[in-house]
Amino acid sequence: MLATLIDGGTSVASVSAKPSESSRASTLRLVDQVVSVALLKNRLIGIQVLEIAQSAVLTPAARDYLRECKVEIVRVGKHSSIEPKALAELALSSASVSGSKGMDRPQRLIVAGTAAWMPAIAKQLCSKQAKVCSASIDDTAALRTVAEGIRAGHQAAVMLVHSAHATCWQAARDDSLRPAVVSNWTELNDVLREVPANLLILSAKAWNLPSSCNTARRFFQHLQNRS
Repeated sequence: MLATLIDGGTSVASVSAKPSESSRASTLRLVDQVVSVALLKNRLIGIQVLEIAQSAVLTPAARDYLRECKVEIVRVGKHSSIEPKALAELALSSASVSGSKGMDRPQRLIVAGTAAWMPAIAKQLCSKQAKVCSASIDDTAALRTVAEGIRAGHQAAVMLVHSAHATCWQAARDDSLRPAVVSNWTELNDVLREVPANLLILSAKAWNLPSSCNTARRFFQHLQNRS
């Protein structure tokens, strides 16, 4: 509503805020290519809608966090209402995450551990499904590698370690990880059905090369079906 005040020949006009501005106040728009819990922390106060790029990787922990905060996720593509400037920022953000031009998004799985047959696992698994790391010096180093991989955009992980339950206890202290120990092959389906895990921990003493690879493949299929 326009109000005009005349004071000594000078007119002052005041106009109420545009409805479109207030309606957008509860929307947070991110141009980051990887959306994690760390990125969202302390940014969702009063937010009801989160807009991210169509190609952005949303980590499982971030998805759960948004659900807990009752924030709707909206993916926007090249024909969306995002301004050209924001699209340019998105492209720059994607380039900085990938590290090189044309690099694909992270594989769904990252596989790490202290097992002696880690190089053999790398030869058995498809490189488009899983990134298999070199054998770590100890279980803690392997867990650190997995945590960094999840934060970098890998959807889930498989670990082969010497102390499975101790590693699970350590992993549970990390907000980005939802670990579960799998003792044998017959237990795997129950774990995948009952536990929303993004990290499967296997004992290198109880699992061999073929069963470890089969577990990774089964986990990959499970993640595909959930998508």
